[in-house]
Amino acid sequence: MFLLLFPLLGMLSQPSTSSADNAASGKSPPKTSTKDDVPFDLLPEPFTAQTGRNEAADNRLKLTTLLTKARLQDHRGDLEGALQTYQRASRLSPGSPSILQEIVRLGFMLKRNEIASRYAILLAENQPTMSADALLRIANYCLEDAQATRAAELYQRAVKMLAQEDAHAQELGTQFRLLGLYLSHGEPKKAALHADEVSKMIADPKKFGLEEVIEQFSEGGIRATYDQLGETYLAAGEADKAEKMFAKSEETESRPAMALVHAAEVAAVRKDWKAAEEKLNEYLAANYQDAGKRPYELLLKVTRETVGSPEAALQNVIERLRPLHDQAPEFAPLAYFLSDLYAEQDNWDEVVLTAGPLIEADTNSAALANLCQAYTAQADWAALTTLLATGLDAQYELTRLTTPLAKLIADPEKWAAYQAYLKSLKPESLALNERIGVARLLQESDESELAWDWLQTALPDLDKQEQSRLLMQFGLKAFRSDQEVVAEKALRAAIKLGMPKSQTSLFYFYLATILEMQGKTDEALRTAKRAALLDEESALLRSRIPWILYHAGRTDQAIEEYQTLLNKFASDYDNQQTRQVVREAKRLLSSLASQNGDLDIATEWLEQVLDEYPYDTGAMNDLGYLWVDNGQNLGRGFDMIRQAVADEPGNYAYLDSLGWAYYRLGRYSDAIYQLEKAAEIAGDDDGTVFDHLGDAYIGAGQPQKAIETWKKALESLDKEKEADILKQVQEKLQQQSQR
Repeated sequence: MFLLLFPLLGMLSQPSTSSADNAASGKSPPKTSTKDDVPFDLLPEPFTAQTGRNEAADNRLKLTTLLTKARLQDHRGDLEGALQTYQRASRLSPGSPSILQEIVRLGFMLKRNEIASRYAILLAENQPTMSADALLRIANYCLEDAQATRAAELYQRAVKMLAQEDAHAQELGTQFRLLGLYLSHGEPKKAALHADEVSKMIADPKKFGLEEVIEQFSEGGIRATYDQLGETYLAAGEADKAEKMFAKSEETESRPAMALVHAAEVAAVRKDWKAAEEKLNEYLAANYQDAGKRPYELLLKVTRETVGSPEAALQNVIERLRPLHDQAPEFAPLAYFLSDLYAEQDNWDEVVLTAGPLIEADTNSAALANLCQAYTAQADWAALTTLLATGLDAQYELTRLTTPLAKLIADPEKWAAYQAYLKSLKPESLALNERIGVARLLQESDESELAWDWLQTALPDLDKQEQSRLLMQFGLKAFRSDQEVVAEKALRAAIKLGMPKSQTSLFYFYLATILEMQGKTDEALRTAKRAALLDEESALLRSRIPWILYHAGRTDQAIEEYQTLLNKFASDYDNQQTRQVVREAKRLLSSLASQNGDLDIATEWLEQVLDEYPYDTGAMNDLGYLWVDNGQNLGRGFDMIRQAVADEPGNYAYLDSLGWAYYRLGRYSDAIYQLEKAAEIAGDDDGTVFDHLGDAYIGAGQPQKAIETWKKALESLDKEKEADILKQVQEKLQQQSQR
C-alpha cells in the first residue's frame, strides 16, 4: 500500500442565494386586534415556481447542500461524517479534483488507506497537475488491484512527464513496465511503441544519462533486454526491428543456437518460408536444445505453409524430428512435442512410447492429456490408474486431465470397462495417490458414494493435516457438483479430526452451507453458530448466520442478523476479508429492502457500498436500476448503468438494466436492441430479460413479438420458480390476447 500526501485545495465555492421580496405593494395593512380581522386580499401571494426544477438543477442544489454539510462536519471534527458526505458529493460531481482530494485526505487521516487509494486513482485520472511520482505510485496500486487498463493510462501520463523532467532512469523503467503490461494483455502493437522508446534510450545511454543503468543491465545480461525487445517486435509483426534487436543481442553475447531460431522467426514474420526453413535446418542439424520446443513449433508452421495438405505436413515434421528424439529420448520438449503430433494422428502407441517414460519426472499438462487418451484407447486401465496419481495437483485435483477424463466418462463402453477393472481390484493393492486419483475420478463421474468409499481407503495413510486438507477439497468439490450428502460426510469427518480452531471453524462454516442447501435450516444455523463461536473476531464466519436465514426466506430475521453483523464489524477497516463481508452484507440488505418495497433503504445500502468502492460495477448497476425502475434520478441512474455496461459489455444483467432504462425513457428501439443482446447471452437462464423485452416490443407496437417473448419468459420463470414475476407475465399475456 502506498501513501500519498495531497495539499489541500480550495473547495468549490457556494453559489450565493438571494432572499425573496415578500413585501406587499402599497401600505401595510393596519394592525388588528384579532386574527379574523386580517383582510386576506392584502396578504402576499405564496411563491410558486413557474417551472419545476429539472434533475440537473436538483443535483446542483444537492451538491451545494452536501458540500456545506461536509465542511461543517470537518470543522467540528466529525471526520467520518465529512468523509461520507464528500463521497456522496463526488457522485453528484464526478471527477471533481477538489472533492476527491478531500476524500483522499480524510481517508488517510482516518487510516482507511484502501478507500483513500481508490479515490486517489480517481483523483489521478482527473487532476492533470499530479506529479509523476504520485502517478507511478497510484498506477502500481492499480496493478495490485487488478485494474490494468487504469494502470496503463497512468503510466502513460507519468512517462511523458518523466521525459520532460529528464528523469530518464525512471522513464526507462516505466517504458519497460508498459511494454510488459501490453504484451501480457495481448496488445503487441502497443507494446512495440514502448519497445521503440526503450531501444532508442539504450542505444545512446550517454545522451540520456543512463551509463550506470546500462552497466547494471550488463551485469544482469543486457542480451536478455535485446531479446525481449526483439520478441516484442516479432509479436507485433515488425520483422526489421526484431532483426535489428536480435543482431544487437548477438553482438553482446554470442549464442549461435538462439541466433538461428531468431533468424527463422524473423523470416517467418516476413513469410519467407524458405529462409525460415533453412535456419531451422541448421538448428536441427547441430542438435541444439537451447530453445525448448519453439523451433519445432515453428517448423510445423513453416511446413504447413509449404507442404500440400495438413496431414502431409504433420507426417513430414514427424519424420524429421523422430531421429532427433531417438538420439535424445530424455529431452522432454521434443518428446512431448512429438507426442502432440502423434495424438493428432490418433497414433496412441507412439504417444505412449514418446511421452510415457518422462511423465513422472517431468509432468506436462498436454502430455498428461495425451497419455490419458492413449491409455483409454488402449484400454490399459492399470496405466491409466497410475496416470491419475501422476496427474493429481497440490489440491488433490485432476484439473489437468479434465477434458480426456470427461471423454472417458461420456463413452459408455469404455467407462463400463474401467469400472469393471476397478471392481476387480482391492484398493489396498494400489498406491496412496492412485486411490486418491480413483476417488476424484469417480467424483467427476457423479458416483459420489463410490468415490467416498475409495477416499476412505486413502485417509489412514495420511497424517491428520493432510487428511483435513483432502477432506476439505473433496467436500467442496462434492458441494459444487451438487453431491451434498457426500459433501456433508466429508466435512463431518474433517471436524472429527480435532484440528486447531482456525481450521475446524472453516469446516463448520462450509458444513453449515451444505446443510442449508439440503433444506436443513435449523441444523445449518446451529452449525454456523458453532463456527462463529470458535472465532468471534471473524466477520466471514459470523456472516454465515444471516446468509442462511436469507437463503431460507426468513427475511426479517436475516435483516436483523445482518444489522448485528454490521454493528460489530462495519468499523473494522484493517481486515480486507472483513471489508468484503461488509460489502456483501450491504448488497444483500439492499436487495431485501427492495423486495420489501423500501426504496430509500435499498438505495442507502448501495450508496454505502459505492462510498467505499466507487467503481463497484455491480453496485452501480443495481443502484442505477433501482432509480430508473422507480422513476428517480433518471439521468444519474442511466449514466451508472451505462458505465456498468462499458466495464462489462458481456454481462447480460447489465445489458438488461440498460435496455430497461431505455424502456423507461420511452426509447423503445434502443431498449429492444439492448434487451435482445441480453436475451441472446442469457439464453433460458433469466426470464426477467424476456419479460422486459416483451414490454419493449409492446412499447414499439410489435404485439406478436411481445406475445412470443412473454411465452419464453414463462418457461424460464417457471424453471426459476419466480412466482411473482410469473404471475405478472401471465396477466400481460392474458390482457394482450383479449385485444
